[in-house]
Parts: sequence; C-alpha cells; structure tokens
Amino acid sequence: MIGKLHRARLIQAAVLALAVIAAAGPADEILHDFVFRHFVSHEVRMLANGLTLLGATEVATVGLIGLAVVGYRTADAPMWQAAVGGVAGVLLAGLTTQVAKHIACRARPRLVDGWGVGAATPPGSPALRGFFHWPCFGESSYHGFPSGHASTAFATAAALIGWVPPRRRGWLLAVASAVAASRIVLNAHFLSDVLGGGLFGWWSGEAGLFLVSRYVAPRWSARNTGTAPRSRVSA
Repeated sequence: MIGKLHRARLIQAAVLALAVIAAAGPADEILHDFVFRHFVSHEVRMLANGLTLLGATEVATVGLIGLAVVGYRTADAPMWQAAVGGVAGVLLAGLTTQVAKHIACRARPRLVDGWGVGAATPPGSPALRGFFHWPCFGESSYHGFPSGHASTAFATAAALIGWVPPRRRGWLLAVASAVAASRIVLNAHFLSDVLGGGLFGWWSGEAGLFLVSRYVAPRWSARNTGTAPRSRVSA
C-alpha cells in the first residue's frame, strides 16, 4: 500500500514538472502546432466534441449522483461512498480551478483556421499570450490554466478508481486522459493546461473522497445497520 502511494506521488510530481516545463518554455505551442498540423481533422474534432462533454461539470455530477442513488438503494456502501466522494471532488475541483484561472489569467491558444476559443493572435504579439493578464474576470479567453474539463474528469477518476475492479482502472484513466486530450484538439487549452487540470482534479477527488469517508460515510453506514453513531451512544 505504501509502495503504491509512493509511486502515485512520484507520477504526480513528474506530471507537475512536465506542466511547469511545458508552460515555461516553447513546448506548449510547438506541440499544439504539431497536433493541428498532423492529427486534427473534422472527424477527430467530432470525436473530441463528444469526449469533452464527459468533462462537463453538469454531466459528471449527474452521472455520479445517479451512481450514488443506485448505491444507496442497493445498500452498496463502497459504490455510494465513491460516488458521493466524486460529487464532492468535482465541486472542489470546480472551485479550485476557477480560483487558479483568475490568478493565472493565461491566454488560451489562438484560433486555428477559425476553430477554437478566443481571438486569433499573431505569432508576433507576445502581449496577448502567456500568463497574468490581470484582471481577467469575465474574460474566458484568458482562463486557459488549468483546464476545468480535465480537472472534472480526473476528480471523478480519483474518486472511483478505488471502487472499480482493478482490470477496469486502466479504462477509467484512459477516458479521463481522452477528455483532457480533447481540450487540446478543440484548441481550448495547451498541454500544460490539461496537465495542471488533471492534477487539480486528482487532488480534489482524493480530498472529496477523504471528506466523505471521514464525516459522511460512518453515519450512512450506522443508519443502514441500525447502529447509532458513537456520539449518540455515549450521550
């Protein structure tokens, strides 16, 4: 268990380092131009549009609430706890990413052939690129870092990964990664944006699951087993 946790933290540290390197140097834009030159097509965009819906806060929340209802009605405590923890994680992810967006104020990628988010930016206009274009309230073109869709997808994955069977955990991470990649394909974010969003989301999902398991799940379990909470027994 300790070994798995250590490996997970090492992976997160590596992702964080990659995000910093990509954002600080030219890697973000080099990769972005390469993707659009060699991989993006109408069909790929259509697929990305479908995947990006899975990272919408409303879609993820409704799905997790539905899973929580099923867990509640079937008295499946692990399912219920994972789903409710996911809801809490998604809410935390939404809050933290919005705060970070308004601090970073990062310009989104420029339009490519009329496809994407924000205004077209000439390569020689550094004033309209990068971070810290304060103030950026209400300016969605400067809400690039971190990606909210990637954050939502990985918050959901972090909450559910301990509940799903081991053979399906790879699929769960693959779907979350595909949602994050779709934001690059749709010209809404750079690589470092989705990496940062993934980390924000993963940490939020873990925090949401911890809060639910610590403060909510014991009461739910006691109610379903007919056992009063400890505080009531002692009273």
